Amino acid sequence: MTDLADRRKRLLESLEQDAFVTYNYEHSDQATLRYLTGFTGEGALIVSRAATLLLTDSRYTDQAERETDGVTISETRNWTRKDLVEAIDKLGVSRVAFPSGRVTFRWAEALREASKAEVVALADPVAPLRLVKSEEELGFLRHAAQITDEALGRLVDEIRIGMTEAEIALRLEWLIRENPASEGISFDLNVSTGPNSALNHYSPFMDPVALREGDLLLFDIGTRVAGYCSDLTRTFSVGSPTEKASEIYDVVLRANLAAIEATTSGATGVAVDAVARDLIAAAGYAENFGHGLGHGIGLEVHEGPRVSPQSEDTLSPGMVVTIEPGIYLSGFGGVRIEDDVVVRDGPCEVISAFPKDRLIEVG
Repeated sequence: MTDLADRRKRLLESLEQDAFVTYNYEHSDQATLRYLTGFTGEGALIVSRAATLLLTDSRYTDQAERETDGVTISETRNWTRKDLVEAIDKLGVSRVAFPSGRVTFRWAEALREASKAEVVALADPVAPLRLVKSEEELGFLRHAAQITDEALGRLVDEIRIGMTEAEIALRLEWLIRENPASEGISFDLNVSTGPNSALNHYSPFMDPVALREGDLLLFDIGTRVAGYCSDLTRTFSVGSPTEKASEIYDVVLRANLAAIEATTSGATGVAVDAVARDLIAAAGYAENFGHGLGHGIGLEVHEGPRVSPQSEDTLSPGMVVTIEPGIYLSGFGGVRIEDDVVVRDGPCEVISAFPKDRLIEVG
């Protein structure tokens, strides 16, 4: 059982301020509220040494009572401004921290102008606490990865030439959602074929293309379990692969495997990224791998630590990151192979298991 009170205690111990405040409005900071309280709705949160107070409105009061423990629930209509300020001042705290990376400038300025407390901007004080996952969190992440693997495995046998990207994406989402442990997809599914597979964040619903013999077919997909996300990418060939498709698939696979081997405690995000990037560059595709190698996953599909040339992170046991090298050729298509891995003192634990040892043919 998640010790939410311990998370709040560790947060306060990490702060110089007396309290922490944030809010979730239209998913602006759902991850923080869920991590600290278990609450998945909209509201404002104050964590202080005296009390943890959640302000929300009548749409969420019963939900908040069900989802939280050790949290005082206050039903109010004006939880983003007036009533939030009153609650902070009533607690008698002198300095309050807020996550400047997750709230609006307008909200922060209004809070500063109205509250008696000194309101201090910190980038995101909860994010460092979320870097290393507990065994319970790892269990959720493993389950999310398993559901994703199984859904894709069931879908593969149904794929036929002539199906559109949108048809395939809708069927895959259904397969993910019908699992009783699934909370649904963890991000908008990318199902892309032909030249579209070279577009890193493609939507299959804008102008869906039908599968054709010889094209690549890329899936960038994920599932959410208890709020925790999986993120898997696999690339297939529609029918027999072309020589170029086979060539770049082999390069990306070697980069994926080499980077996974390098993912261990004490390695930097820059160093792990370089293992894959250097291999791809040596094969002549340096200009065709533009994004970072990976990112952390948890309650958000993109969180710390980063695995990229710009990373400032060093990997520690219990961190969970993606390893996702790719090669993208404009007008032809792209190959990306992405796995979710848990950092360990020795070899990392790969929690995504869908086969990748060859360019699988579908259709």
